[in-house]
Amino acid sequence: MTRPTLTQEEFRLWSEWLAEEFGLHFGPERRDTLRNRLEPRRSALGLASFEDLLFRVKFHPERAAEQERLVPHLTNNESYFCRERGTLDTLREVALPHLRERLGGGGELRILSAACASGEEVYTLAALVRDTGLFSPDRVRITGLDLDPAALERARSGAYGEHAFRGASPEFRDRWFHPEGEGVWEVRPELREGVRFQRANLVDGAWWTGLPPQHVVFCRNVLIYFDDDALRRAADGLYRVLAPGGYLFLGHAETLRRVATPLRVERRPGAIFYRRPEEET
Repeated sequence: MTRPTLTQEEFRLWSEWLAEEFGLHFGPERRDTLRNRLEPRRSALGLASFEDLLFRVKFHPERAAEQERLVPHLTNNESYFCRERGTLDTLREVALPHLRERLGGGGELRILSAACASGEEVYTLAALVRDTGLFSPDRVRITGLDLDPAALERARSGAYGEHAFRGASPEFRDRWFHPEGEGVWEVRPELREGVRFQRANLVDGAWWTGLPPQHVVFCRNVLIYFDDDALRRAADGLYRVLAPGGYLFLGHAETLRRVATPLRVERRPGAIFYRRPEEET
């Protein structure tokens, strides 16, 4: 059977819906990319066209479940441990010592990994904080958020193949993971302490409600998919979830220059980050 094309009208309808529902931006130059990412689900369902697929994800009685299945095909959820070391070095050498001084020995450190995918970033941050010795492990809370339920289940399982460690040293893997079958490594129990995962859509108006103020937020390699309106909504939520004086780290190719935000940009060798002002009027 010949695979259908994504017509111009179908592309327009899909682009409008994805921007409104998830804040995902597919410009005209990414028409083929969108088609290729939708094709596996269209084919699996045996639908004749991408218009039929859109109708299903918008109006079918099981549309919520169908949207959850579709999400992994639309964004790149690939992650790995110890990604972007310049950012991690800045967290270790700049942010955490400052927060230790500010919070004191009894204060609780709260870190958020927004768009955490399958959890590699969350466990990387948990290991980094423990390695510094600046905070008592029972006073550290790290939350991972993602839109994809399947990715969150993988994160909760804490089991990873060798490919996930391509940016990490063997010492990191051996210290914080134990072998669980051939080519599979599982997070050690002590690294799971204080870690939790939950579902959230960063372009929803109130995704941050219910979370206590966070001292550090990582939101890397997701804003590049957002159009301007979605970026504004996401940036507002990131600002609101940060505690005064808190640190926001984006991916190395991301910026908030396209939107107005009270967050202040700061630079250190190897990293650019944002901070919520300590005092606000």
